[in-house]
Amino acid sequence: ASTTGKRTFPWRVVMVSEDDRDLLNNHLVRKLASPSVLNDTSWIKPGKATWEWWHDALLPGAEIPSGMSNRNTALYNYYVDFAAANKLEYLMIDAGWSDNYDLTKINPKNDVRAVIKRAKEKNVGVFLWCVGTTLLNDLDKNLDFLASIGAVGIKVDFFDRDDQLAMQWIETIAKEAAKRKLMVNFHGCSKPTGMEITYPNIVNYEAVRGAESDKWDYTINPDHHLLMPFIRMLAGPMDYTPGAMRNKTKTAFKPIDPGLPSGQGTRAHELAMFVLYDQPFAMLADSPVEYMKYPDIMQFLSAVPTVYDETKVLAAKIGEYAMVAKRKGENWYAGAMTNWEPKDLDLDLSFLKPGVTYTADIYTDGPNAAVDAEQYVHQTIEVTNKTKINVKMAPGGGFAIMIKKSIFKK
Repeated sequence: ASTTGKRTFPWRVVMVSEDDRDLLNNHLVRKLASPSVLNDTSWIKPGKATWEWWHDALLPGAEIPSGMSNRNTALYNYYVDFAAANKLEYLMIDAGWSDNYDLTKINPKNDVRAVIKRAKEKNVGVFLWCVGTTLLNDLDKNLDFLASIGAVGIKVDFFDRDDQLAMQWIETIAKEAAKRKLMVNFHGCSKPTGMEITYPNIVNYEAVRGAESDKWDYTINPDHHLLMPFIRMLAGPMDYTPGAMRNKTKTAFKPIDPGLPSGQGTRAHELAMFVLYDQPFAMLADSPVEYMKYPDIMQFLSAVPTVYDETKVLAAKIGEYAMVAKRKGENWYAGAMTNWEPKDLDLDLSFLKPGVTYTADIYTDGPNAAVDAEQYVHQTIEVTNKTKINVKMAPGGGFAIMIKKSIFKK
């Protein structure tokens, strides 16, 4: 074949490694991407969001009506207050706040402008969901509207294709959204190709069989959880939407929809996802009332970052287990998961700074987690770079550790 003039062709890559660990810290796709076209990125802020859709907006025991039929101003204000109290940066409002075919027709039950205004006063940003084709029907008008009501970002859904036209749509949305300082989370989309480097306002992509499938089938189990990081995550970040607090063993799990779904694997396994999975914009998928029952869990989820300065892959085998440590500033976060087979791993903290004493909050599977997947143990200990911790993971288990400089001087 021959061509004249300047042409830009799509690239293809093959990633080859002798060590499975290398696959968990491979940035080849992003390195091949075109550089950022945005001069000012100060308004783009990664973070975590409370989100109502996975748990059907149910708030058992709350003083206000809840559930999908009660997605109104009071309900979303409840989520705003939860986010603010727990230092979550965002509220993600999913389908139902407006007409699916006309974004400017706001659901009268939910004064979304008032919710956004109140959220802003509490330093909580609001993302709004929309259908991709609806947004594209009049892109400028719709983006202007979303910006005018105070949204900081949009979740754009249901592309369901990856041909040239769809990729052009995605790039156009990212480009035009950036002009209005709107971040974008793409759902129902194809896998990343590095466009988030060119348009850093793209803060996540779905393109993964994620936690929503807990509602319908058995497919997203710990075996699946230990394949995604080695395969899908090589392409870029993924919005798996972790955070299930009703944790089930392999024999106890049943899909639930409608209602409050469960997750497969232990609670410590679920917490580890917030370290292992690459998700600059991360959901806390479960109900606020569930998290509030466990202040020690929220201590971790409030603190764990969504982007890091350094990553060390400590142990990994495709489809079986993974253990990763990540640094943000002077603090370290480590997480490990196993598939349905139990696993013992030794966490060697030699990557810590020598001569410094740290405080570690450790979340591990409880002694009976193989039977009761919600059972976990939280302990706080002092550690140094000479510390080695042996952790026993139950079937579908894991652990998560938060390590910060000790406030106590020796």
